[in-house]
Amino acid sequence: MLPDPVAPLGLAYIAAVLLAHHHQVEIVDLCFADDDEKVLTHKLKEFMPDIIGLSIRNIDNVSFPHTSSYLDFYKEVVSWCRTTTTVPIAGGGSGFTLLPFEILQFLNLDYGIIGEGEENFFTLVSALSNNQGNIEIPGVISPRASHQESSPPRFLELDTLPFPRRELLDNKAYLQRGGMGNIQTKRGCAFNCIYCTYPLIEGRKVRLRSPSKVVTEIEDMKYTQGIDTFFIVDNVFNYPPSHAQEICQELIKRKLEVRWSCYCNPAFITLELIGLMRDAGCTGIEFGTDSCENSILRRLRKNFTLREIHNASLICRQRGISFCHNLLLGAPGENRYTVAETLRVMEAIDPTAVIIMIGIRIFPHTELVAIAERENIVTKEERFITPLFYLAPRVSSFIIDTVQEYAQSHTNCIVPGQNIMHDLHIQKKLRRYGIKGPLWEHLGIRKRREKRKSNEGIYH
Repeated sequence: MLPDPVAPLGLAYIAAVLLAHHHQVEIVDLCFADDDEKVLTHKLKEFMPDIIGLSIRNIDNVSFPHTSSYLDFYKEVVSWCRTTTTVPIAGGGSGFTLLPFEILQFLNLDYGIIGEGEENFFTLVSALSNNQGNIEIPGVISPRASHQESSPPRFLELDTLPFPRRELLDNKAYLQRGGMGNIQTKRGCAFNCIYCTYPLIEGRKVRLRSPSKVVTEIEDMKYTQGIDTFFIVDNVFNYPPSHAQEICQELIKRKLEVRWSCYCNPAFITLELIGLMRDAGCTGIEFGTDSCENSILRRLRKNFTLREIHNASLICRQRGISFCHNLLLGAPGENRYTVAETLRVMEAIDPTAVIIMIGIRIFPHTELVAIAERENIVTKEERFITPLFYLAPRVSSFIIDTVQEYAQSHTNCIVPGQNIMHDLHIQKKLRRYGIKGPLWEHLGIRKRREKRKSNEGIYH
C-alpha cells in the first residue's frame, strides 16, 4: 500500500479517553485485512457496539495527475456497518474536518466530529448512553444541523490527555510494513501558507506537550511496544525552537537509543538545534519548501526565503543528517522561469531526496480557494468532494513533462503523482529487508553507490 501504512494515532487517543471513563472499546483496523468486509462484520457481530466511530484521516491522495479518492471505500465501510447493525455511526478525523457536512451527507452518517475528537466523541457517547434526544455539543454535527447551526470545535490542553492506547493496534505490522511508529509533540499551526489545512484542523494557537511527557511516551513505545523508530507527526517540529531543543535534551539525558525523523521549517534551523536533534537520534528531516524562487515563496506566504533554504540544507549536510525538500510546482504566479529556477536550485543543493507534487489540492476555507475563484478555476458552489487542483495557467502545458524529464535524470527525485520512485514493489522490497524510517532517507545510499560506481569507471 502507498504511501507507507501509518498507525491511526488519533483512534488510539480516542480509545484512551473512552477507556479512562470505563467504556469498552474495540479498534477494527482494516489496514492489513485480507477481506475488509469479513473482518469488519465479524468484529461487529462479536463485539456488538452501541456506537461506531469511523476515522477519516485522508479523503484522497492529494496527488496530480494520478489522483485517487478514498471516499467510495469509506462509503462501502458504512454500508457494511448498516447491513450488520443499526447503531449510530459517527465520522471524524482530519479528513472529515475539512469537509464535514459534505462527507456527512455523502457517507450517510448519523453524526460527525469536527476537529479534535477525544473530548467531543466521549461527550457524544455519554449523551447517547443517557438517551438524550437533542444533542447539542460544540463540534458535533448531524444531518439535521445546517452549516450555521454547528458550534465551533474546542481545542484541548494536550497534557490533560492520557497516552494513546497503542496496544490496541498491530504495532508489529506497522513497524514491519511501514517502517516506523508515530508520535505527536504539539498541535496547532501559527503559519499562513495559502493552501494549508492544519490551522483548520488543529487551530492557529500552538499547543505544546510537556517534553518530559513526550519522552516518557517514547520510552513506553520502545519498551512495551518495541517501536524504536518513529516519525514526529507535528506540522513543524522545530517551532518553537525551544520546545524542540527541550525534547532533544530530554532524549539525550535518558540515553534512549531510538531513530526518528520529522517535518521542519527552514527558518528555524541552526547548527545547535540540528546537532541536538542528531545526538537525540534524528536521522532525517523533511522541509515543506514548496519553491526555491522568492516571488513564489511570497505568494505562498511562506515565512522563509531562498537564503534560509540554502542555510538549512548546508547545516543538515554539515551535521550529517539526511534531508528532503518537498516541492509544490504550479503555485499562483508560477511560470516557466520560476519552475526552472526551483529545479536548478534543487540540483545545486543536491538533497538526499526531492519530493515533487504538481499542482496544489484545493480545500475550502483556505486563501487558495479565493484565488481559484478569482481565476474561475472553481465556483463558490464547489463542494470539493471531488479532488480539484490549482495549477498556474502559464505552466499547465509543460509542467508534467518537465517534472518527468527532471526526475528521470535525478535519482533522488520522487513524484507521487506520476508514480516515479513511488512504487509498491520498491516499497515492499525495502521493507522486506528490514529497512526502517522514511524510504526517501535511503535514496542517499543509492546515490552514493551510483557515484562510487561512476568513479570506479573513471579510474579503470
